[in-house]
Amino acid sequence: MSTQEHDDAPLDVAVVGGSLAGCATAVHFATMGYRVAVFEKKATPEEYHKQLCTHFVQPHTVPLLNALGLAHLREPSWSVTTKAVFVTPGGVVETPGPGYDPEVPDSYALNLERRVLDPAIRESARRHGVRFVEATGVEHVEEDAEGWILHTRDEDGPRLRRARLVVAADGRRSRLAGLLGNEAESRPNERAALFGYFRGIEAPADNRSVFVMNDRDLACSYPLVDGRTELVLFAEKSRVEGWRGADGRMQEFLKYFDGLPDAPSVTNAVPEGPLLGYGDYPSLIRRPVAGSVPFVGDAALSLDAMSGVGCGFALLTAQLLARSFTGRALDAEGVRAGLDDYRQRFEKTLLPHAEGICGDSLVDKDEATRKRMFETICGNPELSRKYLALTGRMVMPAEFQRAFMRGLMARGSGAARK
Repeated sequence: MSTQEHDDAPLDVAVVGGSLAGCATAVHFATMGYRVAVFEKKATPEEYHKQLCTHFVQPHTVPLLNALGLAHLREPSWSVTTKAVFVTPGGVVETPGPGYDPEVPDSYALNLERRVLDPAIRESARRHGVRFVEATGVEHVEEDAEGWILHTRDEDGPRLRRARLVVAADGRRSRLAGLLGNEAESRPNERAALFGYFRGIEAPADNRSVFVMNDRDLACSYPLVDGRTELVLFAEKSRVEGWRGADGRMQEFLKYFDGLPDAPSVTNAVPEGPLLGYGDYPSLIRRPVAGSVPFVGDAALSLDAMSGVGCGFALLTAQLLARSFTGRALDAEGVRAGLDDYRQRFEKTLLPHAEGICGDSLVDKDEATRKRMFETICGNPELSRKYLALTGRMVMPAEFQRAFMRGLMARGSGAARK
């Protein structure tokens, strides 16, 4: 369904990029009463969605759906309510109850597929009065005393648009980042990823999502709606490099999962299609503000998918930006103050997580130290809760580190008394 519009009236906010972060940003600013348009370079038929995603929506993200008009996606017909279980070298990290935090009723994760989420958030943007301008690229931007001039191009040729604020939500390969000199800092990721969708795999109790640490790999199982399952493997690149050809790769992939005693049985697994994935996916970190343009979602922070924060951080950056502009005018002073506030929120809220995620992307061979770490976590219920909260991005890394040091000292004291 085409949603192309040709209204050239000046905009309050022009969002460049129409995926999760872009649409969420647009909804927030439209809710504040601003005139907003999203410019998306791709044509987006109703069913269009991102395919290279494991769609595990962390618990910190789930409440954010409400303000975007997407609360219905939390219902069983649209997604699966889930919770992580980690099978580690030192034991199983699991806590009682359906949620990550027993004191927070909705502290659960969602297995919410992008084939559902992407069309829903675009439709929500339209319901909130956002103009969704598809098949239109932004080729250049200019700033003047009144705001921004956007040089766009669609099937009818070039066109100029005006906006008081431009938001870069144009993804990992952000064109605006190139235009504005916002170079990405690249961090190595030493794992490749493969994933696919299957039938015939029995879901674990309470629809738990199981994460098995095997050597330095992470094998994941996500129960989905309609009795389907997504299997994901983040593995050392050398392990999967020899898995050649679609059939051979699928055979080796299922053989790998079949050899994991703590993973759901794949004996009766039937693939729904070929495996997807990537061989090289470094983490990219950009400045959250370049000049007078804020960056959100993957345009600002595109991290190792093993952390499962892509969807969550896309929606969170949109929320942080909107909060930074709440109650401010979009004049020069208001924009400057809003951008300064966003920069601080971004650096305080997201960068500590990014550092830990980038560290986890390196394949460390010190298994003895890793085993002792997880033995400490698994032997302490409070520390297990903190670890799950950290992986769900519900607590900051420093809070977990403090709790871990306390647990380590308590374990050492107990051993000394014995």
